[in-house]
Amino acid sequence: MLIIIHGFKTTLLVACLTVAVFLGLTTTSAAAAAKTPSWGHWDSTKITYTYDGSSKYYRSVWKTAVKKWNRTGIVKLKAVSSVKKADVVLESSASLSTKTGLLSGYTNYSYVHKEEDNEIVSATSTLNRGLLTSFQYTKTQRMNVATHELGHALGLSHSKSSKSVMYPTNRYANISHQDKVALDKAYNS
Repeated sequence: MLIIIHGFKTTLLVACLTVAVFLGLTTTSAAAAAKTPSWGHWDSTKITYTYDGSSKYYRSVWKTAVKKWNRTGIVKLKAVSSVKKADVVLESSASLSTKTGLLSGYTNYSYVHKEEDNEIVSATSTLNRGLLTSFQYTKTQRMNVATHELGHALGLSHSKSSKSVMYPTNRYANISHQDKVALDKAYNS
């Protein structure tokens, strides 16, 4: 068993995945390209979360994203009162950038690598208020970005389908059938 915590290994993995997405590298066949892949899951379908911020506006954006994933009936995200009690921390930041550039949102996670899969043990999803404002994202588009980032916190990877909320440029998409299938496979297989 390999435990990977926030830090170099996670950063390296995220950086490699980000580079692969930007370069269009993939290990899937063309037939599988439209599917939403998953990289891990929580040990339970009941997952706690909290919003760590003071903005009522972004609290409502995240709350809508939570409702969307709860409506799938596959996971049950439940609000808790503190970061210490939360599996997933939802937040917004005035700016957000990585070595690959500015991002509208970002999810950082820790997981335990097991023989057949990865078990997520913590996640933090962040929305970039500055970028979302400067590029004039509507509230609906911000909710879609939040839904995308929360999808990463639940274990979903980027999809090649522009109809998927997990498509890398996710401003216009909502949770698709393929996203639900991927989430169900991650939690019920």
